[in-house]
Amino acid sequence: MTTNTMHVALEVADLTRSTAFYGALFGLPAAKEHDDYAKFEVADPPLILSLQPARGDVARGALSHMGVRLPSAADLRAARERLEAAGVDLREEPMTTCCYAVQDKLWATDPDGNPWEFYVLLEDADVHSEPATECCASDASCCP
Repeated sequence: MTTNTMHVALEVADLTRSTAFYGALFGLPAAKEHDDYAKFEVADPPLILSLQPARGDVARGALSHMGVRLPSAADLRAARERLEAAGVDLREEPMTTCCYAVQDKLWATDPDGNPWEFYVLLEDADVHSEPATECCASDASCCP
């Protein structure tokens, strides 16, 4: 991958139905599909859409988080430096397993409370997530 790719994660009421809908909408099958997660990787426009069952009192169709998948660790460092210089509060999450992938992540929250992640995909994983890290224990949005 040589470009940044927009990432959006949605909480859905019916994962099977939503996976079928987005497959039809984008005209392609899910790139990754499990009982508790589905991911579409759309080439044009570059978008990664992940779907997961809504938990607890989360509204159906609610936005879980937005993000940008970056092509390299150097790009992640550059994003961190740029955001720090702008005075944005950041939370780092290195080598985390989440959404069936191992990733290095950087989190920021916009003024309205919407979480944004910048991340580098390191490798696929066989599990949705590892046991909660300190970050996940204090903020469930970091490990949807």
